[in-house]
Amino acid sequence: MPSETPRPDVLAAFTACRLWRAASADAIARLALAAQVQQATRGTQLAVEGEPAGRLGVIVSGKARVFHLQADGRSITLETVESGEPFVAVAALAGGRNPANVEAATDATVAWLDREALFALMAEEPVVARSLIADLASRVVNLTAVVQTLALDVPGRLARYLFQRALAVGEATPEGLKVSLGMSKAELAASLGTVPETLSRAFARLRDDDVVAVRGADVIVFDVGALARLGSGYEEG
Repeated sequence: MPSETPRPDVLAAFTACRLWRAASADAIARLALAAQVQQATRGTQLAVEGEPAGRLGVIVSGKARVFHLQADGRSITLETVESGEPFVAVAALAGGRNPANVEAATDATVAWLDREALFALMAEEPVVARSLIADLASRVVNLTAVVQTLALDVPGRLARYLFQRALAVGEATPEGLKVSLGMSKAELAASLGTVPETLSRAFARLRDDDVVAVRGADVIVFDVGALARLGSGYEEG
C-alpha cells in the first residue's frame, strides 16, 4: 500500500529546495511524496550530457558534480550540488536535453521529480513561478561567470577563484589574508577546467610573484589587488 506521508529526509530536502520556496507546506509535501528516490554510490552517472531530460533531481544527502567532458577527455566542473539543491532543472522544465553530465561525487540519495508535477504545482500556486524564475535567472548569471572564467588562462582562473574566496571566507592574520581552498586541489583543478599539474604551475606563478603562499589546504594572500587584476584579465603594464 503506498505511503501517505513522504520520507522525512526527502521532505526536509524538498522544503530546503529554492525552486519552490514560495510553495505551501502541503504542496511541498505532495511533491516529496511524488518523488522517486534513488540510492547512488559514488561515481554513479545521474545524468548524461545530450540525453533527453524529462525529470529533475534534488539531492537529499551527499553531493553530486555537474560537469562538461571536453574532447581531450578532461572535465570542467560547472557546479557541485548538495542536500536540498536541484540539478538538470532547466533542461527538464524546457523539455530539452541535458546540457552537462552529472555524477554522484559521494554516496548520495537523490529524489527525482517528473516535470509535470512541478507544472501542476505552478498551476495550483502561481506564486511558485516567481521563485522559479528568480532561481533560473540566478543560474544564468552563474553560468555567465563560469564562461568568463574559462576565457582566462589558468593563473587568471585561479586568481579569480582565490579573490572570490578571499571576499567570502578570508581571515586576517599577521602574515596575510588566510583563505581556505574549500575543496581538494584535484577538485579545484577540475572546477577550473585544468589538470593538477597545470594548477600547481599556476600556484607557483602566483607564489613567485609574491601574491600568495600555499599552506597545505590554505592559501595566504599577500596582495588581494593583484588577484583582482589577474582574475579580471587585466594586468597593469
